[in-house]
Amino acid sequence: MPDNLATIDFETYSEAGYKWTGAKWEKVVKGQKPAIGLVGAHAYAEHPSTEILCLAYDLLDGRGPQLWTPSGPPPRDLFDYVAGGGLLEATNSQFEFVIWNGPGVKKLGWPPLPLEQLRDVAAKARSWGLPGSRALMGKAIGSAIQKDKDGTRLINKFSIPRKPTKNDPRLRIEPATDVDDGPLMYAYCLTDVTSEMADSRQIPDLSPFEEKLFLVDQKINNRGVAIDLEGVRNCSEILKQVEFRYTAELQGITNGAVQSHNELQKIGNWLAGHGFTMPNMQKDTIVDMLENPNLPPLCRRVLEIRVALNSAAVKKLGAIERAVSSDGRLRGMFVFAGATRTQRWTSQIAQLQNMRSRGPATVAKWDSDAVESALAVIGTRDLDTVEAVYGSALDVVGGCLRGLFVAGPGRELVCSDYSAIEAVGLAQLAGEQWRLEVFRTHRKIYEMSAAKISGVPFEEFIEHKARTGDHHPLRKRIGKVAELASGYQGWVGAWQHFGADEYFDDEKDIKEAILKWRAESPAIVEFWGGQYRQRGDSWQFDAELYGIEGAAIMAILSPGKVYGYRGIQYGVFDDVLYCRLPSGRRLAYHEPRLDPCEHKLARLPAYKITYMGHNTDSTKGAIGWVRLETWGGKLVENIVQAACRDRLAYALYLLDAAGVPVVLHVHDEIVCETEVGTFGVDELEGIMGQAPPWASEWPIVASGGWRGHRFRKD
Repeated sequence: MPDNLATIDFETYSEAGYKWTGAKWEKVVKGQKPAIGLVGAHAYAEHPSTEILCLAYDLLDGRGPQLWTPSGPPPRDLFDYVAGGGLLEATNSQFEFVIWNGPGVKKLGWPPLPLEQLRDVAAKARSWGLPGSRALMGKAIGSAIQKDKDGTRLINKFSIPRKPTKNDPRLRIEPATDVDDGPLMYAYCLTDVTSEMADSRQIPDLSPFEEKLFLVDQKINNRGVAIDLEGVRNCSEILKQVEFRYTAELQGITNGAVQSHNELQKIGNWLAGHGFTMPNMQKDTIVDMLENPNLPPLCRRVLEIRVALNSAAVKKLGAIERAVSSDGRLRGMFVFAGATRTQRWTSQIAQLQNMRSRGPATVAKWDSDAVESALAVIGTRDLDTVEAVYGSALDVVGGCLRGLFVAGPGRELVCSDYSAIEAVGLAQLAGEQWRLEVFRTHRKIYEMSAAKISGVPFEEFIEHKARTGDHHPLRKRIGKVAELASGYQGWVGAWQHFGADEYFDDEKDIKEAILKWRAESPAIVEFWGGQYRQRGDSWQFDAELYGIEGAAIMAILSPGKVYGYRGIQYGVFDDVLYCRLPSGRRLAYHEPRLDPCEHKLARLPAYKITYMGHNTDSTKGAIGWVRLETWGGKLVENIVQAACRDRLAYALYLLDAAGVPVVLHVHDEIVCETEVGTFGVDELEGIMGQAPPWASEWPIVASGGWRGHRFRKD
């Protein structure tokens, strides 16, 4: 059980995320949570209204949790502890960092808190497969001291502005003057410290390397990236005009029955009244429905408007504009171990992982010059002009979002990425030799995969490109779809997700292509593993636990013992299934269970692997700490993505050690910001090419790098 660190917790007040209309407070985005989650911790902390209501801390000096409020003397004992180099822990410690160094330093005159002296309970939790949320974390581990459920009421009362009434015109309520709930607010803050320490004691500490990596992550988050504020404001103005125009059209079509694209129930009722019933109003359902050729024209237009005004471009741009700091930099975008199954980073505010790489289809080549031209047209702030040039204003703004991340004055961005990192990782970990040879030589995996599935000679793909300048049609139709969909045991649905329906006549043809892919990649199929082996081409099956799935099942059947395959090890200890990666890092699956089921092919008794995990995707079931299912291909996906994360993490660590400031990173890509002319692509790719010992044989290269003013995708 880990030892506790000294722990701190702030409670604050702020009007960030709100605007005063002259009569009442309104959220800047209706329907969204206010304050920190809406504007980001850094923008929240520097908002002029933000102030500290109280601070609870426990220095492990035998006195227990202490409370500081603005009416009392400064917490000298805490200052002395920090000055002596003492470490402090908090849950989501980035907030404590920006509050201490924001209103604490700037308004109260506190001494600065060094970033290096903070540790994060939430980062530990996510790295152990738990939610980072305090409430869900405590529930998952059965903490003896749960987060105070009355806290939400108290936060809503004291930490955000108040709607004034005729009898009580106050715009806020302060705990210091509230004789009933003020003491409860202070008690809540003290309880937070106690419960955080209780949670932390049950969660394994980060390994020494992961702790160093966490500090690198915090530096990147605190450094931030420069934003083209003029471009943001111009894009925002165009989107406002789009929303006004489309909303007026929506109101006209529905004769005022629907006033806003966010009125989902009213939209559903209007559609039903026009003879078209929707099962639900989720985005995927609407997108699928728009492909229905029998959809009435007016119903189609209503759904198109809903999709357009709810687009990622609209949300991302608003999030960037709200969260940018006063110095024009966007901070706090990266969540350490945000993907709890793999510990890959996730991003917040701008969601870099799913940012578009191109603009409207009317532009043949969407490169940095195209983005500059588009931003110039958007700079007219005239929707008619933008649509006359590009057609869809939403498409062109969405294509420009990446380019709004820029280098600061006198600096430039230097970027590179690892070519096909997941495909290389899968081939290496599975031992698929022909694939490794492809990556050691020409690296044309789409062409080779298409050749093996279709029977068209690989040389014909090369000759076609040399003769026409374009890729062979089968490269995309078969090769790309196959490589994106099949590596993790994907079946027909996975192929269809990547567009197979455009190239195959029916599901039978897709199945044949999948089986050919699997026949050509036997080491990967073996890596997935399973519970039965088929006897040749017959429908006879022999029971056998093999590969990754077999190793995981055997570990669950025999707690305390370790089972492995190709360097990946599984073992169950204290009701947690651990997967040890080549880097030595471990993935954690809590409360693993084997439920009886029927094998899909053998029609014989088999096991279904389940575990408790944090689900954040509503399309995959209930949100929260729930029981999830996994299998060989899914376990392999976790392994490969986690190993690739570790490979990228090593490069981030080396760049930080070399004093190279990283500002952005996305799975396989790293962007640095350096003084113009001082650091080039070759230097970046040289550092990224230095492999940790466990990955020294991976045929992976950082290539295709660029340098320039705007973030782009080449």
